[in-house]
Amino acid sequence: MSDAAAPAEVAVGDDSPPPEGSVGPGPNEWIGLLHRAASETHGLEVIYELLDLVAERFGLDDLTVVVTNETLGPQAFRLGRRPLDPGDAELVRAGSGLRARPGSVPAGAQRLILGLVDVALATQLARRRLVRDPATRLLTAPVFNAALRAAAAQSSRYGWTFSVVVLRIGTPDPTEAQIRRLGRAFARALRSGDTGGRLFRSTFAALLPNATGPSLEALVERFRDEAQLHGEPLRYASATAPNDSVDPTELLRLAGSRLHD
Repeated sequence: MSDAAAPAEVAVGDDSPPPEGSVGPGPNEWIGLLHRAASETHGLEVIYELLDLVAERFGLDDLTVVVTNETLGPQAFRLGRRPLDPGDAELVRAGSGLRARPGSVPAGAQRLILGLVDVALATQLARRRLVRDPATRLLTAPVFNAALRAAAAQSSRYGWTFSVVVLRIGTPDPTEAQIRRLGRAFARALRSGDTGGRLFRSTFAALLPNATGPSLEALVERFRDEAQLHGEPLRYASATAPNDSVDPTELLRLAGSRLHD
């Protein structure tokens, strides 16, 4: 946190008027921000757009907003992405509220601001859950399959080479803790440009661009090291585009069939 003076706190119930001539965002601006906050394409950027707009409309030099998400806990956002001030600590401990300097923000506008930030956070979290498997942080199966389709299309069009690797730990009935540990070890074993996903319970997959046999073996060895596997059965197989196929379904089928050979 910076050593700058803490801004004066504005209570959520403060209805003092904004600076003369400042009427705050209009209804259409609030509605537009709400739509953007609820859109998966904008992420947390909409929160900083909101802070910029509020600061402009109410003549503020500084603005910090804190909301508490049931998954993420207290989340603080400050105008211009500045680091939090020492005076913001109390607001974070409270878990929700708004601080402004100079002047104030009317209570009705404060409620709208806090609500919009809460919507943007919830949308971002839902998007992350859709894209990433919560346990392993690897891509979910639908997103991995979409990446595979895109890679196969590039291979069909331009002849680019890539391998799809399927890897399975032979533990008969792994616990959730084991899956989490193995999946995150697999994610750490990937290299820049690789794409990893979780297909089934303890079955992971990866797209390896320009992969060769040694590249696959190196990935498996890194995974063994990261997961600290000691004697656990580990099976893996691959299929390569364009040599084996440029059809994404066929590539995944081939890799899976070789896994069971």
